[in-house]
Amino acid sequence: MVGLKKGNVDSDIIFSVMKRLYKKEGFGKIILVSGDGDYKMLVDFLIEENKFEKMLFPSKKNSSSLYQKLGSAYFDYLDNKDIKNKIEVKKKRAP
Repeated sequence: MVGLKKGNVDSDIIFSVMKRLYKKEGFGKIILVSGDGDYKMLVDFLIEENKFEKMLFPSKKNSSSLYQKLGSAYFDYLDNKDIKNKIEVKKKRAP
């Protein structure tokens, strides 16, 4: 198809994380927002290294079956009301 471009976002994210681990750069735990199964190996590795916090799936229908065995402590859904409240940008009210 003319005009459509596919980026390498998945591989760019994976490379960036692995580069930071290799260089022993300090960072907290990682939160990924995706339903894509391409991150499964990275997620498993980060859990082993105690560097993974959570996978946030766009919705229950948009999550790869590869994550079915991922414990509930490691995932949630963006359509979860509690998650929405934690990450939404709150507008300040004018005085």
